[in-house]
Amino acid sequence: MISIWDGIEEYISVVETGSFTAAADQLGASKSFVSKRVSELETRLGVQLLKRTTRQVSMTAIGERFYAACRDMRRSLAAASHEAAQMQKTPTGKLKVSLNDTYDVTFISAVIADFACQYPGVALEVHAGSRDVDLIGEDFDVAIRYGDLTDSSLRAARIGYLSFCLCASPAYLAEHGAPKGIADLKNHTCVSDLNSHWWFNSTEGAEKVRVNGRWKSNKGTALKVAAMRGLGMAQLPIAFVRSELAAGTLVSVDDEWSYYDREAWAIFAPGTPVPANLRLLLDFLSKRFTRAQLRPWMQTSLTELDVFLAGDSQIEFVAEG
Repeated sequence: MISIWDGIEEYISVVETGSFTAAADQLGASKSFVSKRVSELETRLGVQLLKRTTRQVSMTAIGERFYAACRDMRRSLAAASHEAAQMQKTPTGKLKVSLNDTYDVTFISAVIADFACQYPGVALEVHAGSRDVDLIGEDFDVAIRYGDLTDSSLRAARIGYLSFCLCASPAYLAEHGAPKGIADLKNHTCVSDLNSHWWFNSTEGAEKVRVNGRWKSNKGTALKVAAMRGLGMAQLPIAFVRSELAAGTLVSVDDEWSYYDREAWAIFAPGTPVPANLRLLLDFLSKRFTRAQLRPWMQTSLTELDVFLAGDSQIEFVAEG
């Protein structure tokens, strides 16, 4: 397939060195190859660029104008390449970020704000919503998602976990007691999402359990309020209910079977290399999380919520799906 630039580099080299022989030496090619490429360029353009004699090579009037334009294009390309390399070292530009706001986004928003403070050349546009956005169609650079990955056309970086616990009001537990295991949940009233399913850690990765109750919601705040009012057991992120657990308005079931650690991912469009500003954000996220999965009894600052997610310090890149 012929490229628009085919022959131009050879033409520029002939002009600047003054001969086909010198141009061939400069380009590391044969004289016949350089001559052929320039001739093909002239044929493609339908003009004569060079006047050839046995003693010298000179440009035609059209050749002079064409050389000047090609020289300027090459300089612009070199400048653009240099600028791209500098951006990879010193990030600039904008990052459009999608967050899932089913549960509180205070912590993750604070992390992204801290990133913006550290890298003032990067502008952040943060969107929060309950649906999974179309990264490419809606022009997002990265989305924070939880759980299983489904879209194999995207890339993902594992950044940690969203750790869930079972909890209920003291009044509910006083009347009904705490469940003794997953099978015992059928004897309890549960407040749940619209799908009426909870997940638990298991040796096979995760166990899906259907629960029953008369209060459902797609928002974590509504589930938390219902649990505090004694409407049933709830499965909620530990950091999301940390203040209520500390105050005693909610009590967690402190048994290892009752927890679920949902993987947290940064999802982004395919492409190599990862842009500097996005790569720095991914690294920044990973460094703000510890390796341990969160549990209610861990002593953690309520104001900083610095273990909302718990992940590896090294980002792991995978193909989604």
